[in-house]
Amino acid sequence: MRQPFTSAASEPADDGAVAPLHAARPAIAAAPEQRRGFAAVLRRRDFRYLWGAQLASQLADKFLMFTLLVFMYTLTRRASLQSVLMIAYTLPSVLLSAPAGVYADRHDKRVLMVGTNVVRAGLILLIPLAQLIPALRGQAWPLIVITLLFSSAGQIFAPAEAASIPSLVGRQQITEATSLFMTTVILTLVLGVPAATIAIGFFGNQAPFYIAAGLFGLAALSVWKVSVSLRAEKVNSGPSQNILRELRDGIDILRNSPPLRLGLYQLALAIVVVFTIFALGPVYLVEVLNRSDDQTYIVLVPAMFGLIATAALLGQHPNFPRAKTLVAAISAAGLSLLIMGIVPDVFRTHGLSALMVPLAVVVGMLFGCALGAMLIPGFTVLQERTDTESRGRIFGGIFTVINAAVAIPLLLAGVVSDLIGVARVVAALGAILIVIAAAVRWFGWERLQVLEPDAVPVVVGSADQG
Repeated sequence: MRQPFTSAASEPADDGAVAPLHAARPAIAAAPEQRRGFAAVLRRRDFRYLWGAQLASQLADKFLMFTLLVFMYTLTRRASLQSVLMIAYTLPSVLLSAPAGVYADRHDKRVLMVGTNVVRAGLILLIPLAQLIPALRGQAWPLIVITLLFSSAGQIFAPAEAASIPSLVGRQQITEATSLFMTTVILTLVLGVPAATIAIGFFGNQAPFYIAAGLFGLAALSVWKVSVSLRAEKVNSGPSQNILRELRDGIDILRNSPPLRLGLYQLALAIVVVFTIFALGPVYLVEVLNRSDDQTYIVLVPAMFGLIATAALLGQHPNFPRAKTLVAAISAAGLSLLIMGIVPDVFRTHGLSALMVPLAVVVGMLFGCALGAMLIPGFTVLQERTDTESRGRIFGGIFTVINAAVAIPLLLAGVVSDLIGVARVVAALGAILIVIAAAVRWFGWERLQVLEPDAVPVVVGSADQG
């Protein structure tokens, strides 16, 4: 009888004993839902398609915003209308995010994401088409109306996308998936403006609209290929169908869940800091670093690499203590801003002005690391502690708070920097963050423990609250 192949480890010993069977077998591979790292989540087909849709749509969105501002100024030569355009772009994010989250809970998220991407592609194509109609050519109002509708459609996409992530990865992979999505947001933000500039320079100021429409079409196709069902949980008939009641349910869930509240505060703080720096960035480059205001890449690119490094680290080691990570991240962000606000003047006083740009590069990378350590664990907590029935409305409410918070730096940062100087504003913001980190460490440490992965994983859904 033919003997099966055996390794040396499994050959009979002299006394006739046989080595344990496991000695000749390779280790059993981890189940797909338990594997760690970016590569592991990207092996999951449906998540890969959702991430591809996010990459295409985020790039199109960032690509488009710069193009819209350039196109508006080309049409009208009026900076005030650029401000009106920005209001049309941001207003729906404050007014519609929460209702859009409720809508995402009620309907098939896959259909919503496909539909909104197709609608956005069609709206973008209306901009160059409007210039072919004599009565609309050179008019600002069609661009404002189209931008308002475009941004409104995007508010439906955002909570549907965010609420879909936990359905496409294992629970142990949520940190990695969140890290990848956050990295993509920053990457597209960095790449969007130079890509739009190149497209306008080579192909004219209408070419980016066709490119963006193509990217949205690609995003729609990518979501369409997702095979996992993203249909809404069955919604009972009766008073709960009322959108206002469902919004109140979402608010109640946030209010009654300490981890969700802390995750929301963490995200809001990070976003306020980021947009304050973005608002002050061009002025800082001119007045402090003596550079052109379009050289934001000096800080943005190192910050992007810092965030990617943090995302990769958290993706490979998602069980980092979240409370310690949060305090360290706020402290590092504060320290980096304090350095950027104080040290350049010291260098200038001592004839070391040549070191200011290298300093900005190093500190920008530190700031990016801190930003990733604030954003990724915060967003992960929000993904982990929500259920499929209420996740959309919770993210809708969260996006409403965050979008409203963004208005604070956009409205105040420039005014305050004109009064006291941009370097002092940056240094003051850094000092405030260090004080916040110290206060959280000494007075809120026990409360932060609810953020840890071994805490209760899922919040009570609205249906369970009576």
